[in-house]
Amino acid sequence: MRRTGSNREVVPKWRDEVVCLPVALTGVRPFVLNVADLVHRPAARRHEELSGPLEEDLVVTETIVKKGTHLVIDVVLEAVSDGVLVAGTASSTWTALCRRCVNPARATITVAFREMYALHPDPEGDTYPILHDCVDLELVAREAILLDLPLAPLCTEECRGLCPTCGADLNDGPCPCEEAPRDHRWAALETLKPTAPENPEH
Repeated sequence: MRRTGSNREVVPKWRDEVVCLPVALTGVRPFVLNVADLVHRPAARRHEELSGPLEEDLVVTETIVKKGTHLVIDVVLEAVSDGVLVAGTASSTWTALCRRCVNPARATITVAFREMYALHPDPEGDTYPILHDCVDLELVAREAILLDLPLAPLCTEECRGLCPTCGADLNDGPCPCEEAPRDHRWAALETLKPTAPENPEH
């Protein structure tokens, strides 16, 4: 199980599902790679760029990367003594409703990751399995993106939100509402404010 600073936890799904296919069938799943050429050659390296649709939704609060959304994985695979080290990035697009103005929000997310694939993974550890000389990179990419999705999405960082009085979208221009009336019970305090002299002496 992995834990992040936001206290979100992700349980590696490879414990409950078959994540690799025999070599002849890896083309059916775009993010499954054969690594037979690496596991028997320590220090060997290989670069791969893969793309294809996500197989399932990724959801955090109101932010979602929908099933079928294009996913791009750019990685370098390196053979190490215990398996294959995979380092790179995963990119996709999330959608949501802006938390300030409630208009549709959309952005591309690119997340870096570094994970270990092992021939004999520890079920309680942070490694993924190498099965049939294959690694499934979609599991790693899904987890990396899921942990980085915004909890409070915005359409833009400069979003001005809605008027709390009439609900007008302040991104479209100034709000027509008049300034809220002052509470006259505080009027006496106004007389206590210091005033600057009209003709200050130098």
